[in-house]
Amino acid sequence: MKPLKLEIPFIIKEFNKKLDQIIKEDLPILEDIKEKVIESGGKRIRPLTHYFFSELLGYEGKDWIDVGSIAELIHAASLLHDDVIDGAELRRGKPTIGKLYGNKTAILAGDYLLACGIDHLNGLKNPELMSAYTTVIRDLSVGELIQMQWEKNPKVSIKEYNKIIYGKTASLFGAVCLTSGILAKSNIDQKKALQKFGVDMGMMFQIKDDYIDYFQSSENSGKVQMKDFLNGLFTYPVILLKEKLNKTELREVVEIFSKPKRNLPDISRIHELMYGYEIKKDCLVNLQKLADSLIRFLNQFQNGKIKDLMSEKILELVKE
Repeated sequence: MKPLKLEIPFIIKEFNKKLDQIIKEDLPILEDIKEKVIESGGKRIRPLTHYFFSELLGYEGKDWIDVGSIAELIHAASLLHDDVIDGAELRRGKPTIGKLYGNKTAILAGDYLLACGIDHLNGLKNPELMSAYTTVIRDLSVGELIQMQWEKNPKVSIKEYNKIIYGKTASLFGAVCLTSGILAKSNIDQKKALQKFGVDMGMMFQIKDDYIDYFQSSENSGKVQMKDFLNGLFTYPVILLKEKLNKTELREVVEIFSKPKRNLPDISRIHELMYGYEIKKDCLVNLQKLADSLIRFLNQFQNGKIKDLMSEKILELVKE
């Protein structure tokens, strides 16, 4: 039997073929955008998660490839919109669509990808699948609006943070797991449990992403370290830190984040506070709690190679 890790590139190729079929380009600009979506270099975590649970649940049909590909289209569309909102010029080291063609084109391209996905989903003639993904699209919009309201507000709390990452990240992860249950005709309780697993996994991914910004070097992460801090964003580590600071320190941190630009002394000071109050440790403890819960859920399934690979990937998120 071929190890699952060797099968994954072939599964990703199947998703890419399906994406190529779903995105029906009518204009040269759309053909270019389609190529960039398919060749983006993404890990296809969302469609792969859908595939894994479809296998774990014993689903024997072929619709997993359509449903998983639609999840990737929704994700790709959200990235196009995010890059415009954030004013980003690079995505995975390459120029964004907004940088290449302008923000209006990027917004319309994102809308076009969503339209292609929903049109294809409609062809599956399953109202439950349609409901799952249209809810995600609504959640993405709500999450982005809440983020715009709170991301630079020093009064932001864990409550608002959770609403933001639920809408922007966790809702889609929940949907890819839920839709596996829909295809496999799982009962209501099983589908709720699957969706919760996906939501928790999505929350874990975002918390780790926020953790990386403060506690991993660019060499290890492949990302620009302290980017969120330099942009003045109140992310997970900062929110945890705020809860531990005394009034003088809190006032100091708020002043740092209120500045038009943050400098090297500001970076040194925020790191001093982060390590002094053991925020790195707190992040890892909370990530471990989520990981333990996710792995307990996976342990109910029989398929060893899928279960083991998913558990391995989850535990990687807890590593320093």
